[in-house]
Amino acid sequence: MRDSGLRRRDAVRNRGRLLAAARRVFAEHGHEVALAEIARAADVSRTTLYRNFGSREELAATVYEDNIVRIEERAAELRGSDTGALELFEFVLDMQLASRSIAPILPRSAGRFDDLAARTADAFRPLVEDAARAGTVREGVGLTEVLLAIRMAEVFAAEEDAGVRARHHARGRVVLRHGLFPDEVVARVPEQPVARRG
Repeated sequence: MRDSGLRRRDAVRNRGRLLAAARRVFAEHGHEVALAEIARAADVSRTTLYRNFGSREELAATVYEDNIVRIEERAAELRGSDTGALELFEFVLDMQLASRSIAPILPRSAGRFDDLAARTADAFRPLVEDAARAGTVREGVGLTEVLLAIRMAEVFAAEEDAGVRARHHARGRVVLRHGLFPDEVVARVPEQPVARRG
C-alpha cells in the first residue's frame, strides 16, 4: 500500500515536471521540438513522457489547459476591479510571450479546444462587462474584440526569432492596449516587465 502511494506521488511529480518542462522548451525552441528534449528537460524517461501524454498534441493541449486554469484564477482575483479587463489582458499577453504559441499543434477534435476557448471567454466576460459599465474599455469594445486582440497577439508570440518576437510583441501590445482601452486607463495600469508579472 505504501509503495502505491509513493508511485502515485512520483507520477504526480513527474507529470508536473513534464508540464513545466514542456512550457519552457516550447517557449525556447518552438512547438516542433523533439519530445525527447522535453523528457530530458523534465529529467524523466521518454517512456514516462509517453505514459503521461500519448502525443505532442495531447501534451500541448494539457499545457494550454493549465494556462486556462491560470487565467481563470487570475480573473477571479481581478473581479470588482474597474481595470480588471486590462489587467487580465496583460496577464494573457505575458503568458503568450513566456510560452510562445502552441496553438498550431492543439488538437481540434472532440470539442476540447472549443471548451478551452469557451473557458477563456467565460473568464473575461464579467471583467469586460464591468469595464464597459465603468467606461474602462473604449466605446464599442466588448468581449469579441478583446478575444480577437488576444488571437492577434498569438501571431507575435509565435515568431521564431526571439529578438523579433520580443520587439513585435511589445509593439503589438501597445497597439492592442490603446485600441481596446482608453489612454487614461492604460496610464493607470503601467506595463510591467514580464519577469515581475504573475
